[in-house]
Amino acid sequence: MPEKVTVIICHHQGNLVLPAIASVLKSRGVEVELIVATSVQNAAFNRVRTLYLPGMPARKRNVAYRFATSDYITFFDDDVEVEPRAIEEMLKVIKQDRVGMVFGKTLNMEYRNMFDEAGSFLTPFGFLWARGDRTKDIGQFEIVEPILAGKSAACMIRREVYVDTGFFDESYGILGEESDLAWRVWLTGWKVMYVPKSVTYHAFNTRFKPMDFYSNERVYFNGCRNYLAMLTTNLGAKRLAIALPCQVASWLLCGLGMFVAGKWKASFNIFRGLAFYFSRLTVHLRKRQLVQGRRKIGEEELMAIVMRKPKLSYYLKRFFRYISSGLHG
Repeated sequence: MPEKVTVIICHHQGNLVLPAIASVLKSRGVEVELIVATSVQNAAFNRVRTLYLPGMPARKRNVAYRFATSDYITFFDDDVEVEPRAIEEMLKVIKQDRVGMVFGKTLNMEYRNMFDEAGSFLTPFGFLWARGDRTKDIGQFEIVEPILAGKSAACMIRREVYVDTGFFDESYGILGEESDLAWRVWLTGWKVMYVPKSVTYHAFNTRFKPMDFYSNERVYFNGCRNYLAMLTTNLGAKRLAIALPCQVASWLLCGLGMFVAGKWKASFNIFRGLAFYFSRLTVHLRKRQLVQGRRKIGEEELMAIVMRKPKLSYYLKRFFRYISSGLHG
């Protein structure tokens, strides 16, 4: 008998969720228990448990989990198409010893031989480096291997690990919430792995879902606030003393850059994100105390696995791309 896997899809708005549901229901090698958490009141989908849950994805996932009946919880966004064996391939890897969470390979839904992402790593200055971002898939990332995190568009976590790590941090809302959770999975002594045979096509930044779909506040305010909060909670003290000032300076520079570029709303939301982070610094420090108090892996041991050191050109390219497009990674 195929093993049961709970799949939770977060739906905000739009009809991309329909092909997403259809693709999940065509999954092979597993028995799918599908739950859709939607912001659309009175929505109903065939062969699916539908929950009306207004709010951001972090909350949707945490609440929908209460209705799950399997030991493995898979999360997909509402703008994906899932290959038939994608869930089965994630399940194979997560059942390996001490693997607590896995992320699949996400490809661009419009240009299907282009990466959306192949896992992310941390840089010494506290940036997340999204591997494969907007490059052609020529088989360069085809090994099951440890990563810091990936995209919540396609991931799976053990039930016991989800509970033990404290679920998604709902204060994040959206942006970085999966990286924060994955980092905490590492800190509690479990591994996070990239599964290249688990393939999902993602509509992010395509003609199906262009950047103007995303609100200015979500991209800039949440991006700034959540990035700083994640580092404060999870990074070791010595590295945080270097990374946090670099991050604050970078966000200040981005805010100024947006202002000079005439993107005043983006600039305002970045500065608002900085202000909000510092206004809740005591909350972040309390969370840090709890998370670091449960740490089961040394900082140097973890960083040897999940840190990469890109060239200076990477940071410059990232800065100018962020000013021009708002894209992280």
